[in-house]
Amino acid sequence: MSTYEALKGLKVKYLSADTSGDRLVEGELFYNSTDFKLKSHIAIGSWSAGANLLTISADLAGAGSTSAGLAFGGTPASGVTAATAEYNGTGWIVGGNIGTARRSLGGGGTQTAGLAIGGYVSGDDAIAIVEEYNGSAWSEQNDIPAGSWKPGMIGIQTAAVSVGGKVVSPEASTNITLEYDGTNWTSGGNLGTARYSATGAGTQTAGLAAGGFIVPNGYSALVENYDGSSWTAGTALNTARGSGSNQLGGTANTSVLVYGGTNPASGKTESWDGTAWTEIADMATTTQRFAGASTNSSNGFAAGGGPTSPASKSATEEFVVTTSTVTGAAWASGGNLATARNRLGGAGTQTAGLAFGGSVAPGGGEPTVTNLSEEYNGTSWTEGNNLGTARYGVQGCGPQTAALAVAGVSNPSGGSGALKDTEEYNGTSWTATPDTANNFYLEGVAGIQTAAVVRSGAGGPPGPSGNYTEEYNGSGWSANPETIGTARYAGTFVGTQTASIYCGGQPPAAVGLLSETYDGTNFSTAPSLVFRFQRGGGTGTQTDALIFAPSTDSVVTQQYNGTSWVTSASNATQRSSVASGTAATASAALMAGGDPGPGTVINSTEEFTGETTAVNAAKSIDFD
Repeated sequence: MSTYEALKGLKVKYLSADTSGDRLVEGELFYNSTDFKLKSHIAIGSWSAGANLLTISADLAGAGSTSAGLAFGGTPASGVTAATAEYNGTGWIVGGNIGTARRSLGGGGTQTAGLAIGGYVSGDDAIAIVEEYNGSAWSEQNDIPAGSWKPGMIGIQTAAVSVGGKVVSPEASTNITLEYDGTNWTSGGNLGTARYSATGAGTQTAGLAAGGFIVPNGYSALVENYDGSSWTAGTALNTARGSGSNQLGGTANTSVLVYGGTNPASGKTESWDGTAWTEIADMATTTQRFAGASTNSSNGFAAGGGPTSPASKSATEEFVVTTSTVTGAAWASGGNLATARNRLGGAGTQTAGLAFGGSVAPGGGEPTVTNLSEEYNGTSWTEGNNLGTARYGVQGCGPQTAALAVAGVSNPSGGSGALKDTEEYNGTSWTATPDTANNFYLEGVAGIQTAAVVRSGAGGPPGPSGNYTEEYNGSGWSANPETIGTARYAGTFVGTQTASIYCGGQPPAAVGLLSETYDGTNFSTAPSLVFRFQRGGGTGTQTDALIFAPSTDSVVTQQYNGTSWVTSASNATQRSSVASGTAATASAALMAGGDPGPGTVINSTEEFTGETTAVNAAKSIDFD
């Protein structure tokens, strides 16, 4: 009789606790002598939230993988779009636009070698245009023989198959199969059943088409297999569906993932192992008309789409089969400030925050400034001793018990303009310290109480943009003669006095995309932001930064890993001019108060938690 060691080449480990860390191998048996049980870690499939797509959109196409995805085309708020977005497994960045804006197109390939086929622009006619993506730009190639929209896609850029599709006038689903060699299109064997919106998987010589819509019968569970010349019937899906847009199910026809779709809008997920379809996990949100792609039955992503037609969204979900539970990054509600206000300063962390100054009643006229100061314990805000000088547009840094408040505006109606005032907080009270050399308003401040740096800012409302930097050593300020490349204010400074990054700003509009690193002496150009950013909050370090709640695209969060900026989870309430926990980390951020629109202030707080991964408990094996 065979033993476990003979079958697997492994011995059953004898341990006093569950296996963990590098020793954890999915499916490997071990004996826990404390529990007196034979156990194993079992991988399961689950969906988790990813960063939002750059634009709310549906009817777009997808390609690539969960760690290198592509979404292109689609229908935003109005019309069709040529937008392309690239995904790195954490967030989205802007890619090169498609040459012809369209929706309901076929998509395939990878992030650096994508393929866009056909689609729909307007009127009754589908288009026949084909484009290839090289990782940065699209170029038009030979057209397919006739216009088609919502075709299924199989394969890669140089060996693709277009499956079925839809024509509008008169409305019909087609059984046309087209093969692409990277240059030319040739006819393949016809589908056994004409349809559109099928999920494609596999290769040009070993392909699979699952589900789709059959005119006039409706959504189908039919599956057909392709050998490079003809189609044969396969095992049907458990749930009839059509994606309503484009979805790649995998690169091998024996390891396929089909998810979401319409019949009606669905979040059901099915896995194919070459023998049977198994329903494994539902998406968090019923989704159709999205960009989706997977390389096998163990991973996949869905971006954009809509829960129902014609609604659309920007949410992204990721699927993975793993021994752990992945929880996507998200903002959650915290305790409210005692006093609603905007353009306030912030410091501290998510569990020990500080908010001070601000405007309590912006209304339609001049702001009403305040010197209120409140402390946060991770649950609720408590009013503490006030700032010595009431002001708004003030900025801060440091922990709750050793914070710094810099400049701002105290009496705009009196024409006082921007301030130079600096105050230190010791956890109980504020104390005036030496002024800055320059007047600052809506400046950026980074560092700690004994080693801070202030940058840029306006000279006072409306005032010119500043172009100066000063450093604080705990006793006084000294000017750094190094100036920024473009004068601006209302940006956010994140990091330390000798390793920080300055993000966005105004005016003009172009500076809102700029980011620059600071080494304590010089500023250097850093990668551009994904979205314009101004009057928002930020936290983290020079190489792990989070910025949020800007006055443009004001629910968008952007994250920097030292190499590139990508989107992250959006905050729940639209706002700008917030207090942020500047001493917090990029995985545990804090924002409070702010301005959701002209003439309004709010008191709500939101807390950010980055993506987390927790190992699932081992499963006991019962032989009874």
